[in-house]
Amino acid sequence: MHATRLLQLLGIHTVVCMAVISNALQSEPTDLSAADRGLTDRRVKARLLAEEGFKYYNNVTDKRFGGNVLGYVTPWNSHGYEVAVRWRAKFSHISPVWYQLRPGDKEGSFQLSGGHDVDQKWISRLRQPAEKEADADSQICVNNKSGAQTCGADASAPYKATTLPLIVPRVVVELTPKQTVQLLQKPGQAIDLLVSEMEQQGFDGLVSL
Repeated sequence: MHATRLLQLLGIHTVVCMAVISNALQSEPTDLSAADRGLTDRRVKARLLAEEGFKYYNNVTDKRFGGNVLGYVTPWNSHGYEVAVRWRAKFSHISPVWYQLRPGDKEGSFQLSGGHDVDQKWISRLRQPAEKEADADSQICVNNKSGAQTCGADASAPYKATTLPLIVPRVVVELTPKQTVQLLQKPGQAIDLLVSEMEQQGFDGLVSL
């Protein structure tokens, strides 16, 4: 009896998961934000997520968080590249996972691999200007004692991003503990490799893991 019930529950769970995956692959824009649709509620229901989770707010330049946002993009997931371009105005930094720092042929030397994954056309798309017009709905006005009106940004309202993300590819350090010590003791060659690649490709910086 219990086994039959468990199989029934697993079957229902599988159907729900497949529905969510199917919807996610057919994303479409909507005029309502995730908050407007109740998706950010702490008690959000699974059914609502299944029905609404595949939609995205069509105003892709609005931001509700003023801090830095770093997004990683992997070369084996082409959809991630498109997501980064579509929502580029919401990121402060985008880090494609392209590079590996590995030991070189000689003792204590290093080599940088992964440059074949660099996609300059994609980078140029990321650097295309986002919408920069001021949003009047994100302004709040207050009348002072003299009757004059002062207007400024409403901190509680979303605002339009006016800057584009910095491109900072990730470098994975693939070294043994001994090689890591050698790197820390004599980092010069590795630094030269990284700086040279960054300047040649026109990156804004690099991140490491």
